[in-house]
Amino acid sequence: MAVISAFHPPLDLPERVKQLNKQVVHTVVVDDGSDMQQTSNVLQELENLGCSVVRMPDNVGIAAALNKGIEVALEAWSPDFVVTLDQDSALDDGYISAALDTFEEARANGIEVGLVSAQSHNGLNVPLLARRARFPEAFDPLQSGAVIPVSTLKTAGMLDARLFIDCVDSEYNLRVRSHGLATLVGKGCNMTHALGQAQPMMVFGWHVSVLGRKRHVHSHAPFRVYYMTRNNIHLWRQYGSRFPVWLIRRLRFQVESDVFRMLYGANRKGQYRAFGRGFVDGWLGRLGKIDPSFQRKISA
Repeated sequence: MAVISAFHPPLDLPERVKQLNKQVVHTVVVDDGSDMQQTSNVLQELENLGCSVVRMPDNVGIAAALNKGIEVALEAWSPDFVVTLDQDSALDDGYISAALDTFEEARANGIEVGLVSAQSHNGLNVPLLARRARFPEAFDPLQSGAVIPVSTLKTAGMLDARLFIDCVDSEYNLRVRSHGLATLVGKGCNMTHALGQAQPMMVFGWHVSVLGRKRHVHSHAPFRVYYMTRNNIHLWRQYGSRFPVWLIRRLRFQVESDVFRMLYGANRKGQYRAFGRGFVDGWLGRLGKIDPSFQRKISA
């Protein structure tokens, strides 16, 4: 079973789902409160492909949307596995069968598997927890492309809807590992996935070059910076004592991204405000959806 969270789904989503349906028994698409006038044609195409389409009345966030889709899948089809996907992800042919082969081989060798994720994104291998493991674990696997046994959902629970978006997969990975389950990479599993929008790295109107190459920075809207900052703080509060080395390693990547984005990205004023508010809310444990008035303020 596949579950896809969609928000203002792109026009080419039905074509990707058509290819996905060759690998899964059924696909559930959850529209997360999109404008129906803009998305009705896409959703209708998905229904014509045989998908179950769930229309959320409000924007509840990717975690809650995926949870809803998983609940629908479990109630109607009782699958043994669920693969969760973003609307801009595409699995290579044979991805699911390769992931299940990895699962079965690991189980035969006494490993309790929590999930199986992509070995590579866009052809590039993902970072690993340890390089020489016989059954490597992804360092911080995305929820998109994660093949999750239903037994894991029963043991570790569903995704944390309070995070809304960003770090949802990281929190779930740590929770799964907290139960002694492995987050393996599927041998030969490649996923095509879009990660942010690359913009020129500009300083006083000059496009920065390093070693002869013009540099770019992956930019996110300020409201995403808020969620990333807040939810990263939440991870430290929840898992800092149990996974300090993992969190420090992840913090290095996050700080590097934050520094470049706030120095060279777009709407830096809004990003500074989003970072500050997210930092405070994270330490105070304020989760849930961003305050709409604050989102409008930082987006102006």
